[in-house]
Amino acid sequence: MNWRCVFGGKCCVRSLDIHFWLIVSTLGVINSDFVQLVQAFESEKKAVVTPASPTTTKIRRLSETEFPATSVKELLSQSPTPNTSLVQITEVEAVPTDKGVEVILQTPFGEQLQVTNRSSGNNYIADIPNAQLRLPSGDSFTFRLEKPVTKITEITVTNLDANTVRVLIIGETALPIVELFDSDRGLIIGAIAPVSSVQQPTDDETIEILVTGEQEGDRVPNASVGTRTDTPLRDIPQSIQIIPQQVLEDRQARSITEGLENTAGITSIVSPASGRDYFIIRGFENYGGFLVNGIPDPQISSDGSFVNAERLEVLRGPAAALYGEVGSLGGTINVVTRQPLSYPFYEVSATIGSYNDYQGIFDFSGPLDDSETVLYRLIGSYRNFGSFLDFDENSETFIAPSLALRFGPNTDFILEGDVNFLDQNGREAQPILGTVLENPNGEVSRSFNAAGSLNNELRINGRIGYRLEHRFNENLSLRNTFRYTFVDDNTNGGEPIIFSLKTTVHSTEAF
Repeated sequence: MNWRCVFGGKCCVRSLDIHFWLIVSTLGVINSDFVQLVQAFESEKKAVVTPASPTTTKIRRLSETEFPATSVKELLSQSPTPNTSLVQITEVEAVPTDKGVEVILQTPFGEQLQVTNRSSGNNYIADIPNAQLRLPSGDSFTFRLEKPVTKITEITVTNLDANTVRVLIIGETALPIVELFDSDRGLIIGAIAPVSSVQQPTDDETIEILVTGEQEGDRVPNASVGTRTDTPLRDIPQSIQIIPQQVLEDRQARSITEGLENTAGITSIVSPASGRDYFIIRGFENYGGFLVNGIPDPQISSDGSFVNAERLEVLRGPAAALYGEVGSLGGTINVVTRQPLSYPFYEVSATIGSYNDYQGIFDFSGPLDDSETVLYRLIGSYRNFGSFLDFDENSETFIAPSLALRFGPNTDFILEGDVNFLDQNGREAQPILGTVLENPNGEVSRSFNAAGSLNNELRINGRIGYRLEHRFNENLSLRNTFRYTFVDDNTNGGEPIIFSLKTTVHSTEAF
């Protein structure tokens, strides 16, 4: 309770005080808590009796207002207790040398500085902890030197914060070469212009640079199908897909059918026992619509050999009509063969599979002279294979030589050929129902042959030809190609031979 009665400038609390103590003594409930209450009441009473002193608030003028530091000098001057462990850099001096320039960070009594350096792009950055830059110029706490030497743009020394000094050396085109060493004056930073990775040879010396590279991934950027020239795919307005050699090797493809299994829009329309490669491309049947190095060659579909194939190029759509009757409305397929290499290459491989299927392949290539003007390549294989049917044994022997002659920097002549010997037992294929799958009419014996007795068939087919190319300049070239294809089938009395002759002029500019 805080009752006050003010009359005539005096406070009347005596009567209230007497009544209060009478009530307390009558009730007899004085305890420690109540004593604290009484003491608080007494202190309040004294505060009321004592007249309060007046309080005056003074508003500062604008000139009397204290503002924060606006410079590094004021910031350091306001520090009440400077860190005596900091090393002061009292002067920065740049001295030119024969190799570049030396920047000397002078410290009292030659105190050593600890440096943490790194690089970012063309910038060399050195941070000096526990140091301050205090130059005698007073307000200047940054040292800057522009273009001290060739290929170095700028050298700056500045206070990064109150405890760190940063040295920045900027190279013009590359990261400069920097050397650090201590002296009796302080830390010396030597900056040397970066050395170009390629130097121009003098008249008395010759520099030979050998550059080797490896193709990334399975992507082939150029194709010959569709334009009859080696053109980047991005410049061809037709739908072309390439199956490179790496994919064919990873899949261990042994025929065109196996090589095109992962190609969209193409479906094989023959059984594996037929020994031929026919397809439906975009809904249209393609019988014999094949090319070999850009020349029509329907015989490749029944060769049975796929050893010397470098890659497959699939041209989809009516653009295949460019190649005449071998192309269909659905598209055509171009088989690009392996070519002679300008470096030594030797490869031998072997594969083993089910049903007595085993094959060995060798591939040799390289230059025949020191000037690398005569190159060769020799590919050969032998394969023996059967099937789940009884008495089904076949063998195949294949050899493909090629020779490349370089008559000059602009003229190439390639002579190539191949021959394949396919020995088949003449066994007829069996239906899948009754041999592999269940047949309600009963099983079909895997030894049964609808043709009766086995009749061995020896089929010999191959091709030989040349390719001549002369480049008049980088925009105009002439290509002439000839091929002779032959087939010898002892069961059908032989088949007619095929001659192909083609001459094309390739120009990247309009006449």
